[in-house]
Amino acid sequence: MPSDENVVHTVLQPYENAIYDAVHGAWSDYQALQLHGRLLFPSRSRACLVYDFMVNRFIASLANDDTVRVIKRDETAKFIFAQRIYLRLKKANDRGLGSNIPTQAALEFIGQQYSLPGIPEVHKVEIVYLLNAMQTRIEKVVVVARDGDERIWDYVIAAPATVDDAIPSQLDTTQKPEEGVKIKVRNLNANDRKTKGNGA
Repeated sequence: MPSDENVVHTVLQPYENAIYDAVHGAWSDYQALQLHGRLLFPSRSRACLVYDFMVNRFIASLANDDTVRVIKRDETAKFIFAQRIYLRLKKANDRGLGSNIPTQAALEFIGQQYSLPGIPEVHKVEIVYLLNAMQTRIEKVVVVARDGDERIWDYVIAAPATVDDAIPSQLDTTQKPEEGVKIKVRNLNANDRKTKGNGA
């Protein structure tokens, strides 16, 4: 069945912070290894390591959630949320879709005509991360519904709100005087200053 964006967003919304943290945390884990210049195939190795760190972090964040089922098979992991959402985590290709080796399992996941055994009404989506042009940082994390190589819809997962975002500033330093109010500034010179010598 075609994935419904409203259903997916509703089910995944409580997990968005965990998804965002897992992806960005995995990138930080990779950066901490300081492998720059030491890898023969850096893009391929980086993608594998970030994937492993990302899945590990996400699984750990779901440890106490009985509504999520994790399927680990063939050196990959997929997640079922509330028997309604079936998702996987991937690095995005240049089309903004998850990168794939076209195995039968991958083709069944990305094809909307294939249903999950025992869960015929499941919505299949990918969580993908996109790198900036220099591939030095994660630019965004996106929920994508696809059918084969075609994108059906997508939406970006925003960064978690911080305390500073939640509490408005008590002092607005950009505020300007009200229109029509004139502020007079008087410049004092030596003749304006009174001293004791002239009767002050």
